[in-house]
Amino acid sequence: MDFFLSIFPILVVLIGMLIFHRSGTFVSVVGWILSVLFAIYYFKTPWDVVWGATIMGFVKAFGITLAVVFTMFLIFLMRETGALKKIIEYVRGIAKTKEEQTLFIGMGFGSLSTALGMVTPAMFPPIFLMLGFSPIAAIGVSILCYDPLTSFALFTIPLTLPSKVAMAFGIKPPGIETLNEFIWDYTFKVTVLLPIISVIFAFLMLKVVGGKEAIKIHWKAATVSGLVLSLSALVIAGFRILPVEIIGIVSGLLTMITVYLIYGKKNKAQPLKKLSFNLEILHACLPFILLIIISVIVNIPIIKMKLESLLGQTEVIRIIADKKEDLNILGNVWFWIMVVSIISIFILKPSIQQLKNATVTWLTRIWGPFFAYSLFFAVAFIMAWSAMEVVNGKLVPSQYFAQYNMDRIIGITLANIFGPTYPFIAPFLGLFGAFVGGSETASNVLFAKIQWEATLSTVGAGAFMWIYAAHAVGGGIASAITPSKITNAAATIGVGGKEEAQFIKAVFVPVLIMCAIIGAMTMAIIYL
Repeated sequence: MDFFLSIFPILVVLIGMLIFHRSGTFVSVVGWILSVLFAIYYFKTPWDVVWGATIMGFVKAFGITLAVVFTMFLIFLMRETGALKKIIEYVRGIAKTKEEQTLFIGMGFGSLSTALGMVTPAMFPPIFLMLGFSPIAAIGVSILCYDPLTSFALFTIPLTLPSKVAMAFGIKPPGIETLNEFIWDYTFKVTVLLPIISVIFAFLMLKVVGGKEAIKIHWKAATVSGLVLSLSALVIAGFRILPVEIIGIVSGLLTMITVYLIYGKKNKAQPLKKLSFNLEILHACLPFILLIIISVIVNIPIIKMKLESLLGQTEVIRIIADKKEDLNILGNVWFWIMVVSIISIFILKPSIQQLKNATVTWLTRIWGPFFAYSLFFAVAFIMAWSAMEVVNGKLVPSQYFAQYNMDRIIGITLANIFGPTYPFIAPFLGLFGAFVGGSETASNVLFAKIQWEATLSTVGAGAFMWIYAAHAVGGGIASAITPSKITNAAATIGVGGKEEAQFIKAVFVPVLIMCAIIGAMTMAIIYL
């Protein structure tokens, strides 16, 4: 019963989307309400802790929600001014068919954009819609292209931040002495698990766009693009050629070049003028170019450290008891997306009517994604803080924590059920955590201690880094079915629950299969 009630809010979310075709925003509210009620009335959690967890969820989600909000404004502005249309025409000159555009934009530019901190579910749906994709395909590819490198989003924050938290929790696997060693070992093991997953995502994109026929015709290009994306990341991580933070950028760029070369011969007869990068195209692309340049600059370690410390304690807020959160405004990608959005008004020079149209559309459509992401983060923190209490100004485990903490119940129950085969289930826990929290980073952070305890009690500390890597990849795969991302993508093109449900039904089973593959690979690596 404890285990069932721990996962019940998530089951309700799934059923609401899959069967009743309710939007991610609606089910996020229902999931949050159920989590609050269960945490208070069954899992021995005081109201103030539940409320604090909810606030922490909203604040922790800012890195994603505000990035989504300002990305949507930028896209709507570019669409109103015609800049987006010019970019679309140029892309059509490079990649003629929808399948070619899917691999070029989805596998290549999507991975690069995700690595730079751009939110593809907020950015890409209008682009694909203007390219002639159906609403389902536009939503699907925009979400799936967030996933092929799973953990290399936002300058690899899903790996670096959880590494810091894990070390702070006292998690110290054999042979790992420093944070740098932890990050590199973690990153390398994630990339070892990626090649087959990246290829499957390429196939999934093709299936969403053109069904089995698209896969039959373009399977070679999909396979090559997936392998180039993943193996380049593996080589860089294995030999530590470049900083961890830019692996996704380099791999995405290499994939774009590869797809262009694959289809270049096929399309060589097309007029060269279609491929000429003139000043008009440059002007239309300036917001993207500016965002890429700024993202790279502000993530140079010495600059990033300066930006993060510039505002000092003025941006640190207390949530509850001793739990504080550094908003880290200047060091967060959302702030620079906002800056680029403002600058883009002067670059694109919209008319008053165009600016008004973009703003009205933006204000109408941002609330669904904002609350969906925020509430799923809130649910994740309610689960993590369940059976905790405030004592002497500190948030600490209560006397009921060992028995009633929802995360512990889930992790320990799975460990008890699967025993020595626990490595197989590890990616599914990553999937679950990211589904709840709306983010792989949240999943990796909040479940680090659970995975450590479960690993110690099943296969031993030496296997932890592989299990934690499998958890991370499972969390990355989860982006394909995360309600907050699906709602985000649907909102940018003005569709709702029906389209969201159609997409999640199409990818739900493949997502489970991918997690099973990762689980099997992890088992084989640990035991063989």
